[in-house]
Formats: sequence, C-alpha cells, structure tokens
Amino acid sequence: MTSYGSIQGNTSPSNTDLHETTPLVNGRNDSNNEHISTKCSYWSKLTFHWFTPVLYRGNEKLKLDQDDLDLVPLLNDCETDYVTNTFDMYWGQELQKDSPCLVTALTRAFGAEYLEGAALKLVHDLCLFVGPQVLHSMIVFLRDPDAPLIWGLWLIFAVTISQLAMSICLRHYFYKCYTTGLRTRTAIVMAVYRKALLLSPEERQSRSIGEITNLASIDAQRLQDLTTYLNAVWSSPLQIGLALFFLWRQLGPSSLGGVSVIIIMIPVTKYIATWMGNMQASLMKAKDERVELNAEVLGGMKVIKFQAWEESFQKRIQTLREAELAQLLRYFLGTSFSRMLWVFTPLLVALATFSAYVWSGHKLDVASALTALSLFDLLRFPLFMLPQTINSIIEAAVSIDRLRSFFISEEHHAVGPGNLTENGINVNGVSAVYGSKSTEGGTTARAERKGTLEKDREVAILRALLLDAEQEIQKLQGEQSDSRQEPVIDQASSSLCLRRVNFKIHQGEVIAIVGSVGSGKSSLINSILGELRILTGKTEVKGTLAYFSQTPFIMNASVRDNILFGHVNEPVDENLYQRALDCCALRHDLSLLPDGDQTEIGERGITLSGGQKARVALARAVYHRADITLVDDALSAVDAHVAKHLFDRAILDELMQPTIPGSMRSVVLVTNALQYLNHPRINKIYVIEDGRIVEEGSYNSLSNNSDSVFARILSVIKDNKVSKDLSETEDDLNTEPKKTLTSTLSDNGHNLTAKDAKPSKLVSEELRKTGKISTEAYLSWIHASGGFMIAFFILVLFAAGEGVGFLSNWWLTYWSRHADEASQFSFLSTYAIINLSAALAGVFRMLFVALVSLKASRHLFDGLLNAVLFAPMSFFDTTPVGRLVNRFSKDVYTIDEQLVQTLRMYLQTLFSILSTFVVISGVTPTFLVGLVPLCLFYISEQRFFTLTYRELKRLDSVLRSPIYALLGETIDGVACIRAFSAQRSLTDRLKVMLNEQQHAYFLTCTAQSWLAVRLELIGTLVITFATTSAVVEHALFGADETFAGLAGLAISYALSVTQSLNWSVRMASDLEANMVAVERVQEYSQIRHEGLRNAELDEKLTPTWPTHGEIVFKGAKLRYRPNLPLVLKGLDLHIPSGSKIGVVGRTGSFQFSL
Repeated sequence: MTSYGSIQGNTSPSNTDLHETTPLVNGRNDSNNEHISTKCSYWSKLTFHWFTPVLYRGNEKLKLDQDDLDLVPLLNDCETDYVTNTFDMYWGQELQKDSPCLVTALTRAFGAEYLEGAALKLVHDLCLFVGPQVLHSMIVFLRDPDAPLIWGLWLIFAVTISQLAMSICLRHYFYKCYTTGLRTRTAIVMAVYRKALLLSPEERQSRSIGEITNLASIDAQRLQDLTTYLNAVWSSPLQIGLALFFLWRQLGPSSLGGVSVIIIMIPVTKYIATWMGNMQASLMKAKDERVELNAEVLGGMKVIKFQAWEESFQKRIQTLREAELAQLLRYFLGTSFSRMLWVFTPLLVALATFSAYVWSGHKLDVASALTALSLFDLLRFPLFMLPQTINSIIEAAVSIDRLRSFFISEEHHAVGPGNLTENGINVNGVSAVYGSKSTEGGTTARAERKGTLEKDREVAILRALLLDAEQEIQKLQGEQSDSRQEPVIDQASSSLCLRRVNFKIHQGEVIAIVGSVGSGKSSLINSILGELRILTGKTEVKGTLAYFSQTPFIMNASVRDNILFGHVNEPVDENLYQRALDCCALRHDLSLLPDGDQTEIGERGITLSGGQKARVALARAVYHRADITLVDDALSAVDAHVAKHLFDRAILDELMQPTIPGSMRSVVLVTNALQYLNHPRINKIYVIEDGRIVEEGSYNSLSNNSDSVFARILSVIKDNKVSKDLSETEDDLNTEPKKTLTSTLSDNGHNLTAKDAKPSKLVSEELRKTGKISTEAYLSWIHASGGFMIAFFILVLFAAGEGVGFLSNWWLTYWSRHADEASQFSFLSTYAIINLSAALAGVFRMLFVALVSLKASRHLFDGLLNAVLFAPMSFFDTTPVGRLVNRFSKDVYTIDEQLVQTLRMYLQTLFSILSTFVVISGVTPTFLVGLVPLCLFYISEQRFFTLTYRELKRLDSVLRSPIYALLGETIDGVACIRAFSAQRSLTDRLKVMLNEQQHAYFLTCTAQSWLAVRLELIGTLVITFATTSAVVEHALFGADETFAGLAGLAISYALSVTQSLNWSVRMASDLEANMVAVERVQEYSQIRHEGLRNAELDEKLTPTWPTHGEIVFKGAKLRYRPNLPLVLKGLDLHIPSGSKIGVVGRTGSFQFSL
C-alpha cells in the first residue's frame, strides 16, 4: 500500500513533489483579502444580499463570462490550493495507519463548518413543530366564540416568527453544505489527477481512461451531492421522535400504533438499502465499461474511419449501452419500490394511530385530527429522506471504496541514482514485464494493446495497399474481435519484454540502440524511465532526463507551450528557444501556421503532420536541457534530408551542449536509421533482439563481423541506394532546402514566435448557448419519451394524485365533524381505502415516469452516438476527445438519472402549490387580496433570478469539460510527463481550471440560497395571510364549527407551502439546468454526417461514370475546414487503374492531405 506522495530519484526538486506545501492563495488569515460575504452588513449576510450584484450583471448582459464572476470571488477557503493542502495533511496522516480511511480524512479536513450547519439544522427542526401547535390552538380559538382577539394575533405572530427563523437557519445550513461539498469535490478531483500521475505501470494497465475519468466526475460528484442531505441521518430520527412525542400529547397511547409501524419498517428499510447498494454498484460497473469503450473509440476515430469500422463499433457500444440500461431499469424498479414504502409508511402510521384511537373509544375532533394530520405530514419528509439518505450513503460508499482503492494503489517508483557517482545510466541484469496484474474482463495489458493497436492497424493498411486489401482488413477485424472477446494472458506468465539486459552510458556519450520491430528497444527506454515492472536486476539513473517518445506526446495547446512543456509559467530562455526551433527545422512550418508558434495545434497535435509532431517533441527535449536525453525513433517520421539535419544539429549538437561550463551531457538514441550510426560521435551501439542485448560495440567492429546481427540488419539496406540518397541529401542541404530549414530569423523570427500574440484556435471553443433553454430541447425530450399524449397522461397522473390527497384530508375533516359512535369504523374504512388508492397511484406515477425517461434516454443516446460516429473527420480535428467524453458520461448520466428525479419532484411540487392556493382561497376568500401581490413578487423574483442562474449553470457545465480533457491527456502521456518532471506544471494548470469551474458552481449555489430566502419569505407571508384571514373572519362573523374545520385544513396546507414554493423554483431551475444536458446532446446529434451510407441509387449511372478503379484530380483545391488555408492548390493528377504509385515530398508538403 502506497500513498500518492512525492516522486524521488533523478528528477529536479522544484518540479517533483506533488504535495509540497504552497502558499495559500486568498487564505483565511489574509486580512487584506477579506471576502465580501464576511465584511457586509448583518442583514446582507442573513439574506445573501451581497450576491445581488451578480444577479444585476446577469440581467444586464445576455451572456455572462468569467470576468463577470469576479464581482463575487470564490470563498477564500474554497480555493484549490487551500483545499488541497488541507486534505493532503489529513489523508497523509491516514496513510500512516494500517487501514487508511478516506471518510475520516474528509471529515477532519472539511467537517468543522459542516458541524456549524448541523447546529442551524437543529434549530430549524425544533422550529418546525411550532406550526402544528399553532394550528391546534388556532382551531380551538376559531371554535370558541368568547376567545379574545389578542390571542389570535399572538398566534399569528408566533407562527410568523417561527417560519422566519426556520427559513434563515435552513438557507444558511444549505449554504454551508454547498461549500463543504464544493471543497470535497475539489479535493477528490485533485487527488485523482495527482494519483493518475503516480500510478505504477501495472495500475495504469488495469485502469482505463474511462474508469479514472468516472472517478473524477461521477464518483466525486456523488460525494459532493451527499453533503447536502447527510445530516438527515440524525435529523430524520429527531423529527420522527418529536412528531411521535407531539402525537402522544395529542392522541395519547393510540400513537403507539404508529410507533409500531415505524419499528417494523426499520429492518425493511435496511434490507432495501442494501439491495439498492448492490444495484448501484452493478450500474456503475456497466457505466464504466460503456464510458471506457466510448473513450477508446473517440480517441481512435481516424483509424476507425479509415477502415470504415463505424458500424461495427456502434454495435459494440450499443450492446454495452443496453446492458447499462438494463441495470438502470432494475435501479428504477428498486427506487420505485423504495419510494412506495415512503408513501405507504406515513399512511400506515396514520391508519394505525387513528384505528387505535377509535378502538380505544375516543371520538376524533377537528383540532386533534388536523393537528395529527399536520404531524403526519411532518413525518412524511424524514421518513422519505431517511431511506433516501441511506441509499445515497450506500452509493457514496461504493464511490468511496472505488476512490480509496485508487488512492492506495501501487505507485510508480522513479529510478534512483543508486551507486552512480556521475551522471549516467546503469542497467544491470534487468528482466522486466509491462505488468502482471490481471483484472476481471480481460483488462490485463490494456495499455500495451492501446499503444500498439493503432500501429498494428497502420501496418495492416500498408499491407492492404501492397497485397490483398480485403484479406488484410478481415484479418485485422478478426484480431480486434478476438482481443475484445477473450481475456488477455498475464504478461508475467507469457513473455518478458526484457531478459537480463545489461546497459551502461557515461556522461558525454552518445549511445545508439538498434533492433528489429518489437525487439525491445522501447522497452529498454521504458525500464530506464521506471515504466516497467522490474523482476530481476536493477536500474540506476543519475541526472535529469528528457524523453522523446516513439509516439510524440502533444497536448492541446500552442506550439510554443508544447515546446516549453513544464516551463510555461517560468521565464523563457528566448535564445535557447530560438535555437530549438532552428535545430529541429520548425521555422518553415511555423510560417505556414496562422499565428506562428502561438497557434493552437489541437488535441494530440491533430492539426500537425507526423513529422511536424516529431520535431515539436524533439524541440521540447532540446529546450529542456537535461543531463540525459532519451530519443526513441525520432528520425523515422521525417524526410531523409530533415532526418540528417535533426541528427546533426539537434541530436549530436544541441542535445550535447553543456548546461554549464565543464559539464557533459549524454544521449541514448533508438533508431533503425543505421546510415547515421557511422559517425565518430556515436560511442557505442547496442543491438537488441527478443528483449536481449545480443551485441554491443562500435559501428566498425559490428559491421566488420559478417556473422553479427548488426551486419545482417545492415545488409538489408542497399549500399548504392543509401549512398546515392545521402549524397543527394547532402547536396540538398547545402542548397535551397537549407534555406527552408533555417528561415531568416531577422525577417520572420519575431512574427513566428511572438510571445504576446494570442494563440490561434484551430480547435473550436465549446458552444455555450445563452438565454432560455430552447423549446427544441424540451420538444426533443418529449418526442423521445413517446410524444405529447404521454406527456399529457403524466400531467393527468400528477393532477389526479393531488386530487386524491385533498380528498383524503377533506374526508378526515368531515369525519371529525360527524364523529358519532356508530359511524367511526365506516369513516375509518373509507379513509383507509382513499389513502391506499393514493399510495398505489403515487407508486404507479413514479414508475411510469421512470420508464418514460428510460425510453427517452435510449433514444437520445442512440442519436448522439450515431451522429458522432458518422461525423466528418474535420469534426474530430476541432473537438477535443475530453469534450466528447463529457457528453457521453456526465451529460448522459444527467439524462439517465438526474432529469427523471427532477421532473417528478417539480411536477409534484407544482401541483401541490396549486392545490394549496385553491384550498386557502376557497375557505377564506379574503386571502385573494394578499395572493395577487405575492404572486407578482414571486414571478418577478423568479425571472430576476432565472436569467443569471441559467447562465451560471451553463458556464459551470462548459468549464467542466477542459478538466476531463486534461485528465485524459495526462493519462495518455504520463510517461513523458514524468520524464520531464512536468507534474507540477500540469497540476497547477488543473488548479486554475478547478478554481474557474468551482467559482461558477459556488455562485450557482449562492444564487439558490439568495432565491430561497425570498421565496420562503413569500411562504411565510402566505401562512400569515391565511391565519390573519381566519382571525379576521372569526372577529367579523363569530365562531363556527364548520368554518373552524375548513380554516384549520387551509392553514395546514399553508404550513407546507413555504417548502413547496422554494422547491418549485429550485426544481424548475434544476430541471432547466438538467435540460442543458439534453440541449448539449441534441447539439451533437445534429452534426452534419459524412454522407449517405448504404444508399441505393435512384437513377442509372451516367455514361461518364468511372468504370475502372482509377483516381483523377482536375484542378482540385481542397482545405480541411472552412476559413483554413488551401492544402491542395489546383492539383492535377491521374492514377490509372492497376497502377502502384509513390508520393514524395518534403515534410509539410501535404502528402498526407492528398
């Protein structure tokens, strides 16, 4: 078991320790940077008025940007630096234990403010029971003709003050929960990212990009969501206990009937919670598998499209999607059953209590009945929240277990200097494998399969061009199918990639490694980097490293930032940077880019050719000025004259320049370009075959031995052709091409490498719509769910459910006013039948909405998948994979699970509010006088809030994608990142991204609290108006038994309206926010397709239609996308049928574009 601590060994101290304490940015103790929420007035703190400037800005502007967020900065103790350092301290202490506990670390790090919120929740819960007591006293007051008016006014004052106290305490409780959840997610995302940088080779192979991305997105989000309602673990039992206590006071021992029902339901709830936890784990596993395949397919679209494999991979993804939906259906069924118990439990409690009350010989009076009914309504929420919270805890426990397993997994161990006294490398008797861990489902050696799959496909393409195309493609498809269906054999038990290898390099040497494809050259480099599992022997490295990987690692950034890799925020050595451009022959290429070296080159360098990417990566190694540079096959991706230039100017010159006077540097060169090895600067050549060093020596000693492997490899090259090519290359380098390679710095240098120029965005920015969610998004979901008839039927179900609920309450009031001895049991039976019907209708309604949502999810996902897979290649050139993965993970998760819950709760709350206003207005018409201004205030506040809240939610969604994109890039290039000690630089980059995203989220949550205070004020006024209207009518018309009962029913409805009003706007906002996911999915579902597939021709072919397999270009002018330069400029070309041609040209002359 290891921690995600520091990296030790040959890396530089300033960049290696990922957990080195950094100064707190905007820390708590900075008195000069006090947050606006702490220095405002007390009234502003209570009502969140300090947030109002953001709302005004949102209403003034059509589209908020990040600069607008600075009106209210992120809380000081929510800054990523502060959060990360706090969590690291406590998690580090846990790692010293035999069994580290992630929950303990999070609690100690962020639990203090959460406890403050718990205290506010306690005050709220105590005030919650003032309402039912006031209701009882109010009914007694209304029935008493001699009751003094002052007593009625006192009751109005008491209920108003208690409601205001409840509102303030609850809002600040949720605010503290939001900020705690924000800190928790920040800590988890940062920890996942840093751990991804530290994973051992075995762990990297056993964990896919999709799995790690889910840890940072879904699992971190689950922990953040849990903080909102975790206090229900103690709050719900407290509320249940207080409700039962007051029921005892109201109904006496009869309340024990309800207590018995609650006791019986406890083990049932526990069993269902365990069952739901198992289903949640199965659902997450199915989701991981689907997201993993999605990510792999999206990352390899170029190869997939070249081979026309879209339909094949579409079927594979849909198969996994169906398995995921099957698990989701089981989860929905379980959820519906769980909520059925929530619906039934308070009804059973009420029936058991009233039955015991009747059987004990009591008559049910209006005051006792409505007070009990109000207390039963208060029981409903904690009885609902307790199993829900338990389910959430179990879901979070699954996530915590996954995160803990990830955090304590084995880490990469950088190779140390050992006994070396000078800079160099010593590999002594090393046998190594890429990994020996096997996981269920055949995920062993995933990294190798991923790393070699594209190369294998490229080999197949070349074979297909020269041999039998159909045969080779079928062969590769079959191999791919086998690799998907059968488990991969454990590497340790099958074959070693290195076998007792001995290798040395001293400072000042240039060592070459040669061998056939797959012989183990790259494996030897990986062993030096510590990226292999060493079984025997040892590897020692002293000195800093730079690494050119066989597949150049290029990030979605500008050319300049890719070269400065790891030094972006440090002062630039401009002289060294210019030399790196010159020796890597990048001048001419930069002149072709729109903004020179400030041009953004896309994810994985998608806008560059293979040779250009190789030279950018080599320039990075040059600029790094490491003691030892590992160059893995840098010359194969470029033309011969460019390769000669790179070999002479970069490898043998710049990479060997001393960093300080008197120092010496070393280079390890992996290559099969043997023509360059007969150079006096090459000190030794190692020949590797089947993972073994079979020969070593100078070029002359190896080539003169006719029996040597090196001589056999050398004989494959035709000496006369090589000599001719080299001669022509040297002539070319002495003439015009040399000018190309060394474009005049005096004329163009400044423009090509302008430090202050704004990077050109060849990669498109993510679209963020403004204004209301488009009607098209709602219509698309309705259409996907089954159409308008289904939508109308759902509305009817909710309206009918609310009507049956009112009928139940009215019947109880009617019963209490006609409670003669002979009719008690008939009233009770009718009440039971009505409530049983209401419960069954509620369960049917929940299940129906879930099934409809499932149908919509399937339809929307299929449309998204089909559109993306068959989109033109230009779409993938300009769209980062991380953005696409975010659509297929976070947005699909929102549509699958969050949207259905939000829709159900919104409709239920909306119809509850309507029924409340109808009941109160019907009983006390004077209430309508106050209802009109309240509705106007409600609408104005909602509109004022919604314009800004919508933009904040959209901004939050857009800012999440770059986080996951960076995580995916990091996992792909972790070996290169570790070699260059760039962990700190990339971690700082993520901190900036997280601060920006969490800032938007913080303002979103604060906006919710701002609105809730005002809506709950409206709810308090509704209660005040309802009670005042009843008191006024009592004063005007006197006491009346019937009016007292109906007025009590109206007030009982009013007591619940505060929460309903708040939830209505919150659910409306959340529904709109969740519909953003539908909008984003629809955006990509409408991507232009490449063209019709499997289409039949409607007409006969024209006589001019080609009858042979020939290719003809006539004045062809082509560009990759609109607004980009032409890559083919009037091309005329004819390739006759049956011919085989070769296309030649210097690097960057667009052969690949042809």
